[in-house]
Formats: sequence, C-alpha cells, structure tokens
Amino acid sequence: MAVVRPFCGIHFDGERVDLAQVAAPPYDVISPAEQEALYDRSPHNIIRLILNRAEPGDSEHARYDRAGAWLRTELDEQILRRDTQPALYEYVQRFNDPIAPAKVHERRTLLCTLELQPYSAGVVLPHEETHSKAKADRLMLMTATQSNPEPIYGLYEDAAGDVAAALDGATRSAAPLLQLGAPGDAETCGEHTVWRHADETLCREIVALFAPRRVWIADGHHRYETALAYEERQRAAGRATGGSSSQILIGLTAFEDPGIVVLPTHRMVLRGAMAAAHMPGLLNLLGKWFSVTRDVDPESFLAGRGGEGRFVMLAGAGTPRRYGLALRDRAEMETLAEAGHCEAWRRLDVSVLQTLVLDHSLGIRWKDLAATTEVAYTRDAVQAAEWVAAGEWQLAFLLPQPSVEEVRDVAAAGDKMPQKSTFFYPKLWSGLILRSLL
Repeated sequence: MAVVRPFCGIHFDGERVDLAQVAAPPYDVISPAEQEALYDRSPHNIIRLILNRAEPGDSEHARYDRAGAWLRTELDEQILRRDTQPALYEYVQRFNDPIAPAKVHERRTLLCTLELQPYSAGVVLPHEETHSKAKADRLMLMTATQSNPEPIYGLYEDAAGDVAAALDGATRSAAPLLQLGAPGDAETCGEHTVWRHADETLCREIVALFAPRRVWIADGHHRYETALAYEERQRAAGRATGGSSSQILIGLTAFEDPGIVVLPTHRMVLRGAMAAAHMPGLLNLLGKWFSVTRDVDPESFLAGRGGEGRFVMLAGAGTPRRYGLALRDRAEMETLAEAGHCEAWRRLDVSVLQTLVLDHSLGIRWKDLAATTEVAYTRDAVQAAEWVAAGEWQLAFLLPQPSVEEVRDVAAAGDKMPQKSTFFYPKLWSGLILRSLL
C-alpha cells in the first residue's frame, strides 16, 4: 500500500537568514503583486525557486533555469542546508479559524516522501480534476531544479490515532527545528513549527504504520501527476528508477485531525455581453429545480453541513440581490448529471451547481472551464459581493463549507470532484522543508 520514507530535508539556516523574510505561501496562491513583494523582501526568498518571475527577453525555459541556478547557489553558500541524516519532519500549524476567528485550530502534518504509484493502483487517490497547463509549468520547474520545491498535501485514515501516538512519544519537548509566525498572524496564516525526528526506531515504526494505508491527495494533484510524468521520462531515457525520482515530498494529515479546515471556493460567472443572453428568465429557469428565497442572509442560509444542494446567488450591480437556492428534487440531479459519477459526487453542492446551473441553465460545460473567461473563483464571499456590485461579474454563487468526509468518499469511490471544489486552510507554507532529487 502506501510507502513513506524519511529523507534528508533541505531548509534555511536560521543563523544566516530570518525565516520570516525567506518563507512564502505556496506558488499557486501568489498574485503578481505578492510575487513582486516577496522578491523585494529578500534575495533569499523562496519565491525565486517556486515562482521565478518572467524577465524581458526570456526564452520559454529561462525562468526555470534561473530557479535552478538560485537553488544551487543557496546550497553552495549554505544559506540552505541539507540534513545529513534521513528524518521525518513533524509540521504543526496553529491558526485562527477564517470563518470564526476567535477559534484557534492546531493541525499536525507529517512531512515525508511517498512512493509514486499510478492512480489505478488504488493506493494514492485523487479527488479533483486537473488541467495540463499547470502540469507543464511544474514539470519544467522540476526538471530545471531537480527538486521537490514544495510538499504536496495528503490525507490518510487513522481512527485509532496510531501515527499521532507514535509522534506524541517522540521528543516534542526538544527545541523545534523551525518556527514562523503566530496563530493570529494574518500574513503567515498562523504559526508554523517544524520538528525533526531522526530516531531510526521511530522512523521505522511510522513507516510500518503507513504500510497498510491509502493516501488521498488533498492539495497538489498537478504536482503529483507531474512527478509521475517526470519518473516516466526518466524510465524512457533508460535512467535508473526506484530512486529519488520515484518518490515525492508530501505532508500527511489524518482525516480525524480536529484541525482540518476545508473552505469553499465560490464561483463568479458571466462577464459583459455574454450575460445578456442568459439573464432574462434565469430565475424562472432555476425555479424548475430549486426553491428560491429572496433576500437571504448568506451566512445563515449556508450554515451547517453541505451536501444538501444549497447555495446563494448574488445578482445585479449596485446592491446585489441575494437569492437562496435549495434543491427541491434530487431526482432531477440524478437524471441530468453526467453519467459515470458516484453517489457521493452527485450529492456535492458544487456538483449540483455545475450540473443544473452552469451546464443546463447557463451553457457553461465543466470541460470548458479551463479555457473559458466566463467563470472565475474566489474564497472571499465579501469580495464576490463587491465584484457583482461593481458590475465586474454578473453573478456570484456562494457555496457552503465542504467537509473532509466528502473528499474521502468521492475519491474512495474512484471519482473526482469538480475543479476548485475545496481549499484546505491554511496551505503548507513554502520555504520550510524542501527535497532534492539528486
């Protein structure tokens, strides 16, 4: 089943640099403005590796080559250091709940390597669809840097708490290897603390505990599939396999961890002239499938557990109207949903939205989402309302908070959620632990 291993991690030397100046959010949530700010913060900031910026006159591969050169220089100058003994790294995040800020969560993640296996083996389970553009980008970076610059994020089942118990028995009283931020620090999305566990007995125990388990990919599908493609390229070139390129850096959290927070990703729909063809009579059309309540309070309407086919539609510039949509008859969803999806998929609020609203009411098919400019995404409901009010988007659909059980059930059935269905908060921070393929 799942094969995890300790490894020789790469991390910044805290005596040479301030971790707060060199760490960063993961590459896929960094805006162009944030990229520039991170460049300005320090010449050693990890942004130069994970998201090297394009420069005038660049060839297709130039920024990836610069990323590789930057990594080699940081290692040569010992700004980044590679541990000499394989270890497992315990990564604990303490953070304020983004929806209920007075509540503080603690989430425990194990950083290790995971042996690559095709999804068809049923050991590593994806839960979201991916697109080729992002995979091509990460493949060029992986090739140029010969590294896993950031961990992907995975989940595993541990109802008995065996892995947590093994880590509890380790030397948590020792000084941490790395520490960054504080629980209420908005810039770092909380406090990040990393311990290194190099005890061989502990490492063997944890490796054995994972042997009968499966891993669900929570975040990093593109990078996992990139690693599979990279390994296949190595194999086709006649290079030895079964070594470092057959593994990937991953952070693993138990499904049962009370600190897991999953946020919804709201949909912004229709710009400009295209909206005119769809807006007239939209409410009447939606009324075929949904009970429509006007002037709802979005927070109250979306409170509670998801999976009931509920969301809030915001429409109209100036002061957007707030419509609560609740699925009346699940039989319609069963009839119109694309064939081949499991029951858990058909119950997802985001699947109901995609099928009945985007597909069958607005004509925006899920297969076109990667290319269309008529759908965008945000996790900020306030921002969504502001965009509609300003007329930048004609509609916003606010979704309830998904559950980690939905992720597990859909993937366990061999299915995938629609793209951008989940956002695990907070992300694993970049610049804490890296991994070399050399």
